[in-house]
Amino acid sequence: MVELKNSGNTALLTFIFTFNFLLLTFCFAQEGGVPGALLNYGMSPRTIALGKAFTGLADDQEAIYYNPAGLTQLLTQTVKASYLSLYGSQLGYVGYAIPTRKFGSLGLSLIYFTSRDIDAKDEFISSHAPFDFTQNCFIFSYAFQPVKPIGFGINLKLMTSKIAQYGAIGVGSDVGIFLFPRGNLTFGIACQNILGPKLTHYERTDEIPVTFRGGGALKLYQGRLTIVVDVVKNVLEYTSVEHHIGIEFVPHSPMLTLRGGLDKNFLNIGVGIKKDWDKFTAGVDYSIELHHASSYLLESRHKIGIFIDFGGFRTWVNATPKRFSPTPGRKENVTWLDVHYKTKRDIRRWQLLIKNQYGEVVRTYSGWDAPPLRLTWDGLDDIGRVVADGKYYYEIVIIDEIGETISCSDFLTSIVTLGPEGEIEFLPQDY
Repeated sequence: MVELKNSGNTALLTFIFTFNFLLLTFCFAQEGGVPGALLNYGMSPRTIALGKAFTGLADDQEAIYYNPAGLTQLLTQTVKASYLSLYGSQLGYVGYAIPTRKFGSLGLSLIYFTSRDIDAKDEFISSHAPFDFTQNCFIFSYAFQPVKPIGFGINLKLMTSKIAQYGAIGVGSDVGIFLFPRGNLTFGIACQNILGPKLTHYERTDEIPVTFRGGGALKLYQGRLTIVVDVVKNVLEYTSVEHHIGIEFVPHSPMLTLRGGLDKNFLNIGVGIKKDWDKFTAGVDYSIELHHASSYLLESRHKIGIFIDFGGFRTWVNATPKRFSPTPGRKENVTWLDVHYKTKRDIRRWQLLIKNQYGEVVRTYSGWDAPPLRLTWDGLDDIGRVVADGKYYYEIVIIDEIGETISCSDFLTSIVTLGPEGEIEFLPQDY
């Protein structure tokens, strides 16, 4: 243990604080000497692959980190977790968000950073016992949407820090605004680190600077292509405006997502794989950062994360049986379609499409108000013809009273044409 009783120990403590900022600067590639890089970086492989541009998109649980107002877009409960090795240090993230019908959306995140066994030297290059450095940040979020075009969000941050045996704790907050949620063109503005956090280790206080973020997202090709742009600046005069750009593309298979992004230090590439079930969705994301600012001399960084979406507000359809024959006289010549849904608001209208394996619509169901809980399909198309044998898929869209939609698409049933039921008589023959 180091006692602060002489100038030598004070010099050592000064070195430790200086090393703290150098460590964070190196790991997070921020401008030199900026406290709080942990709170202005990026936590999941998805946002890192997008070049850390997310303020104007903010459509998953990590909206807590970039723009809490984006939580108003969530329809399902979401859990995200990720891990990154930072040149011998560890950075981890875990978060949870839940939308409610009457009380807006709530969220909680934990960020942790640790670096152990750091060599300590004072200003005279004398060696001292190695020390550890850790920082944690707990973020509590709330977001609400008073009217359709705009949402508001606020964070409360509790940050802890420990350098050697010196600990500190600080509190701060963020506020955010999100415009046109669920539209093809969305915008977000956030002001981070209001009133701190301020961290005091012994007699030295470091205040995390206020940071302003603004961004937009444009969705094209029925939402399969998303372009995101962010502009970031903190209040420190010696720092510059940072620009971030990212692209996300969903090819033919909805299970696969490709991503790319660029900021002042890194070229980012990533991929996501997910699988939808009736009641939940699970997926894995991966990203790699290539340090173009150093002409790629610095080692590339790999990050992996997982997410699960469940519960909340969603819709899906189950077919019984999963294989049938639309043949008169057979017991199973229709399939029953059980419609499941839970929405934030009253339903204005709905539509259910049945498509063949080529994506062509063969049967349409629609109506006003809430959909019936059970429908039937007799294997005929919209003009009364029997459809071909093969696999069939559904797409259901439900629109609520303010125009927001929930939708789902998945495999529905298979059709196999069979002849009418009967008995075949075999008669013996003489040879």
